[in-house]
Amino acid sequence: MKPMTLWERYAAIWSLPAEARANELEACVANDVVYVDPNGTVEGSQSLSDYMGGFQKSVPGARFQIASVLDHNGRMLALWSLVAANGQRLQAGASFALAGQDGRLKSISGFFPLPSTASW
Repeated sequence: MKPMTLWERYAAIWSLPAEARANELEACVANDVVYVDPNGTVEGSQSLSDYMGGFQKSVPGARFQIASVLDHNGRMLALWSLVAANGQRLQAGASFALAGQDGRLKSISGFFPLPSTASW
C-alpha cells in the first residue's frame, strides 16, 4: 500500500464503529502496534481500537484528514487535521510511524496540539 493511501485508510479508522475497526486495523497496523500520544501509550491493535472508541466519545463526529505524508526507509511522517462534524478545523497535528516488514504501521507517535492555523 502506498504511504498516503495507508495513512488515509488509518485515519478513517478513527471514525469507524467498533465492529468495523478490526478488519481495517488488521490491514493498516501490526497486531503488536505501539501507539503513543500526549495522553499516554497503548499497546496492541485491540487496545488501539478501544482508545479510538474513547476518542469518538470525546469528539463525536470528528474525523482526521491527512494533508501529506513524507516517507523513506520504513519511516513516515503524516501531517493531519482534526475536523469537527460541522467541518470546522479543530486541531493540527503530526504523526511519526515506523512500518514493519509487511508495510503495516508498527509504532505510531502522535504530536498535538499544533496551532489550528498551521498551514497544512
